[in-house]
Amino acid sequence: MNKDLFVMTERKANLFNIKCLIVIIGLGIATLILNELNFFTVNKDAVIFSMIPAISFAFIPIMIYLIHDKILKKDNSILELPYFKAIVLVFCFLCVMILCVILSFHTILLLVIPTLLAAQYKNNKIMALASLTASLVSVVIVVYASLLVGIYDANLMKPLTLDEAASFENRLNLLTRKRIFEILLHYVIPRLISVAAIDFIALSINKRNDEMLDIQLSLTQKVQEESDARAKMHNGLIEHLADIIESRDIETGEHIKRTKNYVTILVNKMKEMDQYKDYLDDKMCDNIISAAPLHDIGKIAVSDLILRKPGKLTDDEFAKMKIHTTKGGEIINNILNELGDEDFLKVAYDIATSHHEKWNGSGYPNGLKEEDIPLAGRIMAIADVFDALVAERVYKKPIPVEDAINIIINDSGTHFDPNIVEVFKEVKDDFIKEANSKK
Repeated sequence: MNKDLFVMTERKANLFNIKCLIVIIGLGIATLILNELNFFTVNKDAVIFSMIPAISFAFIPIMIYLIHDKILKKDNSILELPYFKAIVLVFCFLCVMILCVILSFHTILLLVIPTLLAAQYKNNKIMALASLTASLVSVVIVVYASLLVGIYDANLMKPLTLDEAASFENRLNLLTRKRIFEILLHYVIPRLISVAAIDFIALSINKRNDEMLDIQLSLTQKVQEESDARAKMHNGLIEHLADIIESRDIETGEHIKRTKNYVTILVNKMKEMDQYKDYLDDKMCDNIISAAPLHDIGKIAVSDLILRKPGKLTDDEFAKMKIHTTKGGEIINNILNELGDEDFLKVAYDIATSHHEKWNGSGYPNGLKEEDIPLAGRIMAIADVFDALVAERVYKKPIPVEDAINIIINDSGTHFDPNIVEVFKEVKDDFIKEANSKK
């Protein structure tokens, strides 16, 4: 079992058993009160003599937990420590044994409680065998001990009367070989069978649950392995596509690497600031960052004469350049559609087709406006424009980084999403550092 999951299950089991001990203490206190009010006909001294030690034993694991976790506030909860379950089970056994001995061997089924608590833990053969053995040995001890010090039972102590049974010596004299054998045959063995049957059922259910959990964990691991393999395939495909773009245009290839870094900075800060928190969960953030290198994939369909032209593009050439957005969406749909990750495909498509849209609706290819523009495209737009400003291209010289920052800020609400620009202001130093590191 996964170590973290094992620790979590042990913690929950210990916490559940602590709650069970609290219930036992509550029932014990209630019994004390009701007996004092003559609701029961049990000897009051016997009830007090049994309940107070039993409650004390049940309280010890609770007290250890409270001191360790709540008062001292240790880093690692005692519920996660392997020896704590042994403490819980030992003191639970002592608690129920006292009750069974003093109150009556008829309450002997209480001895299954520790085994039921043990069944909460991950199946452990040694612990299960120890718990079963302890409960069966306890049956023998409880029956004979109840004869010696328990409340009066006419059948068990026959032929003693209630007055005669008040003497420990009289009780001790009952234990002849014949009487020991009769008690074993009529009292011990039937209760051994009952306790063993219940313990066996409880531990069998526990074992079956553990087997089902192991199967579930195995399936989960396989799903995770398949997911990791799919992610690796995604990343490998993205890298190969980026290499294809770079082979066509070195500047575009470097631009892809830089813009991914800018997108990473923006997305992480947006997550930290709770910007668009209903949309930007961990998976979405990973998808946006992973898909960022594909934003210019459509340039594969643009002529080299246009991509590498040193001067300004004509209107006709610019119109041909703009098709890289729609072509990028088509390429992504055609290549990535077979991978089966619809969420990633959607993000990659949005980035490729909408990173040239503008907040005021004057962008291309669809003239989308404000929040009609996919969020991934709005994030990509800032990273794309910033790098285009500060990087040298065949048709232009770079501008100072500070000027590029001012352009992004001034275009808030016209070109860019104002909310994302506010995030950009918080990370502008990181953008400057990233831009300068590439020079």
